Amino acid sequence: MTSEESMSFDPHSTDAMFAKVLSKLEEQSAMLTEMRENGRVIESEIAGLKSWRDTFEGKVTVIAALVSAGVGIAITIILHFLK
Repeated sequence: MTSEESMSFDPHSTDAMFAKVLSKLEEQSAMLTEMRENGRVIESEIAGLKSWRDTFEGKVTVIAALVSAGVGIAITIILHFLK
């Protein structure tokens, strides 16, 4: 074996395999980091939507109560004049 042969790159060597594994782990780590960040963004958006929903439900409840009170008062007035 010449010194030139011993210096050539062997893609099946232990060092090459470890380098491939390390490269894949780094790729997976980057993907996981991106997924976590996306998860945080989605959680924030969901919290905003829940807050909007709660506010909307509260407004609908107030409007329904006012309409019910208005209808009740209108019926009372109508019945009072019909007596």
